Amino acid sequence: MNLIEISGLGKDFITKNKTFFNPEIKFSAVKDINLTIKKGEIIGLIGESGSGKSTIGRMILQLIEPTYGSVKYEGVDITKLSHRQLQPYYKKMQMIFQDSASSFNPRRTIGEQIVEPMLRLEVVQTKEEAIDEVLYLLRRVGLKEEHYNRYPHQFSGGQRQRIGIARALALKPEFLVLDEPTSALDVSIQAQILNLLLDLKEEFNLTYLFIGHNLSVIKFICDRVAVLYKGRLVELASSDELYENPRHPVTQMLLHSILTLEKKKFDIFADVEKKSIKKTASSCVFSGRCPNATEQCFKQHPDEHEINAEHRYACYNPIGQDKVISA
Repeated sequence: MNLIEISGLGKDFITKNKTFFNPEIKFSAVKDINLTIKKGEIIGLIGESGSGKSTIGRMILQLIEPTYGSVKYEGVDITKLSHRQLQPYYKKMQMIFQDSASSFNPRRTIGEQIVEPMLRLEVVQTKEEAIDEVLYLLRRVGLKEEHYNRYPHQFSGGQRQRIGIARALALKPEFLVLDEPTSALDVSIQAQILNLLLDLKEEFNLTYLFIGHNLSVIKFICDRVAVLYKGRLVELASSDELYENPRHPVTQMLLHSILTLEKKKFDIFADVEKKSIKKTASSCVFSGRCPNATEQCFKQHPDEHEINAEHRYACYNPIGQDKVISA
């Protein structure tokens, strides 16, 4: 069963306002995204910085208004709802941010900051009930009840991330957007947070959209993975299939970027950057860097092709078993 259905989703940002002499200039951060998120699954979004991952997450939660397209939650197009009509969905969908420190008010205790939205959105009936629930959640995420009366600056990065998780769970959501929740943490703390998220998913029957750039983390935690490049979804597959049988050169590029003891980090696409001089607005977004690019790639961005129900890609010259780009 699909919990969320994203159809033709896009977001344009105005980089230069229209004047009498000059036209308005827009930047397309996200273009024509089609994606479904099944109830109970963990789907990952990966891509280079600036590829549109966080923008998609924020549009799903209606923190950013899409320029076009739709987001359906259990069949209801929430992009067409008013602020009042969206109130029930604010409880169902929550976000855990990368920078947990900036998401807290430094002048209020963490207990107050978790209790207040619970009362405002009527998750509980009384303040006493809210406090009891918050104390339980603090214990559940690995903190102590005494932390309720402390301020954000009194916690470490890993502890603040646990508090962020508790705050999200306090509203009893069904769906969480995890925006690189472990990228600012030490490796040992990352493992603890990831295992905690997996345990909480099972306990509270949650669905995750996991945004990240660490491919090892993505493979560990995600059921399916969507690959983005310059606002376009270029490949979607199950986690194991994507890592074992990548079809899009962008996916191959990201996999080659993982440092190991056997190889040094390098960009196998750097020597084809000169192809970008041929690009137009309708070209494949990766044509300027792709070593397999042909004349067709510079004319039009490819449509999506399905290998099976779980694996699709957008490429005219996909990588096959006999055509893997090697170092």
